[in-house]
Order: sequence, then structure tokens, then C-alpha cells
Amino acid sequence: MNDSQPDWFKEALSISKEEKSIIVEGKSIHYQQWGDKDKQGLVLVHGSGSHSHWWDFIAPLLLDNFQVSALDMSGMGDSERREDYSAELYGKEILQVAEDSGFFEDNKQPIICGHSMGGFMSATAGYISDKPIKGVIMVDSPIRPPTYDYSTHVRSGPIRRIKTYPDEDSILERFRLTPEQECENKFLVDYIAKWSIKEVENGFQWKFDDTIFDKLGISHMGRNIAFDLNCKLGVIYGTESLMMTEEILTFIEENVAEGTPIIPIEQAAHHVPLDQPQELVKSIKLIAKDWI
Repeated sequence: MNDSQPDWFKEALSISKEEKSIIVEGKSIHYQQWGDKDKQGLVLVHGSGSHSHWWDFIAPLLLDNFQVSALDMSGMGDSERREDYSAELYGKEILQVAEDSGFFEDNKQPIICGHSMGGFMSATAGYISDKPIKGVIMVDSPIRPPTYDYSTHVRSGPIRRIKTYPDEDSILERFRLTPEQECENKFLVDYIAKWSIKEVENGFQWKFDDTIFDKLGISHMGRNIAFDLNCKLGVIYGTESLMMTEEILTFIEENVAEGTPIIPIEQAAHHVPLDQPQELVKSIKLIAKDWI
């Protein structure tokens, strides 16, 4: 595994950004913003139990093309928790972050890009938006066919209940990617792990609300609204991802509009932003260049 931090990573983290928050449906939603306000808006959406800091080393690499915002969806990261969650609520959070970021100003149309569960929430945002969206990019988000056998389902959300760990070292030792996989870029795993925890009265806990996934269920991942968007769609996936099976890829290929880009990233499993961050940036730019 690669423990050392390469120069590109250090340079990305040195780029200035703003920390912001807005109220959406009564709860505070935290987001980060980078870049030049004159450029195309891009909203980055994290996956299950994750947070906006998954994009800290990716967003700065996109700034020659975009102004970028990355949010913490409610119940995750530094956003507030809710009594209940839904794809539509997450879609509203994404759209209101885009609005607050100025991405709709002067008739501009933002792009929304989400990883894993975030891809489905991005598609939901594109589907429910009452303002034009330029396009949605889904990164390793498996759109499952109606005949999919959920007994073989590889769960992508955290299944462990929140517990309190006595100190920072003990909780960080328990950090695992979900679904579990090896990642050569250990420095990236270590980085996101430190943003995944919070200090509480008796020690440390994970930031995510462990009730989210029971309330959402797996139905949010089976919805095929991505096929019915009024905007462009792009698909990126890891060639080693256990989530993107041949059955699922075939279903996606057969149902997307003709000409929809479907880009494989080699040597990447489900967690594409960690496995191949620079290749992911190239793929996002490649898809978006035909949309801007």
C-alpha cells in the first residue's frame, strides 16, 4: 500500500475553499466550495455514510473547468440529522446547495456528480429539479434490473451500530470501507477516516446517523429514474467493482439513451475516488466537455 502523500495530493489540499451551510427542510446542511464563480457549476455528492471530504483532493483538480461545491447530505458529515430520510429530501439538499452556490445564476445549468448512493441522489436531484440541469454523472452506482436477486446484494451502507470508542486511535483502527475492499492509496483512506469521526463526551464516534440506511432501505438503489432524466447522463464505474456486475452493466447499457457515455476506470473497485482519483477527474472532464 502507498502510505506517503504525493505532491499532487498536498497541492490539492492547499487550494483555498469556503465552508458554508444552509437550511434545507429545517436542518442545517454543510458544504464546501472551491473555484471561480464565472465557471460551470459542479456539485459533488458522496456515498453511503460518507462526507464531503471524500472530494477534498478531487475538487481542486477540476477547477480549470468548474466551480465546485461538495455537500454533506443530512445525517452524514457535518450536516444535521433528520427523523426520517428519503431520496427526494436528499435531492432537495443537492439542488439547494447548487442554488446557494450560484450555479443557476445567469441561466447557467449545473452538473451533478455522485458516487455510489450519491449517484442515485444526484439522479433524483436531476429528476425533481424545476430548473434546467446540464447533466448527471453517476460513479459506480449500480442501477439494478427489476429481476435483480437481492439475496446476492453487496451492501454499500454501514451496517454497524454507532458505539463510543475511548480514544481517537481506537476508532480509527476500526475504520473500514463499505463494501470492504483493498485500497492501494492508504494515505487517502487515512485522510477520509479522520474526517469520519467526531469527539463526544466519553470518547469518539462515527459522524453518520446509523438509522439512515434502515429508513432508506435498498429501494432507493433500484429506482431507474436515471433513465428518465430531462438532462444528459454519464456513467463511470470501476472495472474491479463488485457492485457493477455484468448483469447490471448490461441493464444500464440497454436502457440509457443512445450516445450516453459509459466509462470504465481500470484498477478501480467500488471506491473509485480512492482507487483512481486522477483517472476519475479525467473521466468527469471527458464526459462534461460535450455538455458545456
